[in-house]
Amino acid sequence: MHAHHSLLATIADRLLVRRAALVDAQMTQLRTFRSYNRVPDDDLLRSCERNVARVVATLEQRDSLPPGIEEDERDSGRRRALQAIPADDVVKAYRAVLRVLRDAFIEEASAVSADPWDVLAGTRKLWELTDRYSDVLVAARQQADIDSARREEQHRMALVQRLVSGAIEPGEILPGGAVHTVLPDREYWVVRAHADTADLPQLSHHLESAGPAARTLIAPFDNDVVAITAARPTACDSAVIAVGGPVRLTEIPQAFAEATRVLRVALRYHREGVVDSSSLSVRLAVEQHRELGEQLHRRYVDPVLTQPGAHEILTTIRTYFRTRRSIADTAAALSVHQNTVRYRLSRFETLVSASTADTDTLVEVWWALEHDSIRGDVDGSPSHVAF
Repeated sequence: MHAHHSLLATIADRLLVRRAALVDAQMTQLRTFRSYNRVPDDDLLRSCERNVARVVATLEQRDSLPPGIEEDERDSGRRRALQAIPADDVVKAYRAVLRVLRDAFIEEASAVSADPWDVLAGTRKLWELTDRYSDVLVAARQQADIDSARREEQHRMALVQRLVSGAIEPGEILPGGAVHTVLPDREYWVVRAHADTADLPQLSHHLESAGPAARTLIAPFDNDVVAITAARPTACDSAVIAVGGPVRLTEIPQAFAEATRVLRVALRYHREGVVDSSSLSVRLAVEQHRELGEQLHRRYVDPVLTQPGAHEILTTIRTYFRTRRSIADTAAALSVHQNTVRYRLSRFETLVSASTADTDTLVEVWWALEHDSIRGDVDGSPSHVAF
């Protein structure tokens, strides 16, 4: 065992004598990887010097490296990530330079007429060294990628916040320039989307894949997702996607305020899919003018609520409006006789002392019922109209 250790130490000494040549041979191997052209020579030289020291320490069965070689494979792996060297190239390059040193070990072992079993033992140690530190390099690279992704996400979130709040300085938005992935000379949709927490990753992916030509800046925002995208988004299952625009970058704050308002109203009306101010129409005004809604509620809904069959009457009125005031379609939708529909309409008009044939009354009743449908979300009162 002592003789074996002494022989490997002798070979290690012979490798140290060849250190300069072994560093050059490693550099030649590394430069065969095109991606390594962006790595400075002094950076690679440090790594090559460390590799020789690591092999020598392994053969001498030492755990520590000589003084002056302070960095390790973790530092190197993180640095290669920052230099944008592909992970596959990092591992292939490391194995290539360790193969240079392994071949040099075999040459020196042959020069001293080492026993084949000693050569095999030393070769096995160097294989284990290669595998162990390849894993270290990969782990360091993965951690660096994770850290980079986190920084990118934080930057993206901060940028979205600045864009939607109008905090981007005019000088940052120049013709022909770009803010992150968005261009100042294009129009963009501003999106605020909502889904259950578990579905937010799917929603984010859906918005990111809006189209191959789309430039999209996306980030979480409160409990929602905000996106600035060149393509109008499409519907996503179990999500409401409110859009404003399209607008230039300088108008994003106004479009975001519109998308926020649209999303709030769409959620109260239990809408899904892609919604904008035109699809919600006058319902935006219903949500905004709550005092008027309460006045009309007292005028056209409260008198009915004190009567038997109030729910059936109010549901019939709403269905009547939804079916374009068709008695037949209303009856079919509610699975009742047409005369039942006529009776309920007549009963409603008697209770509120107004006729739905009058245009002003028609509009006011519709407004009162729309307000009633979101009233529970507004002030905690129960809603009485079935959807």
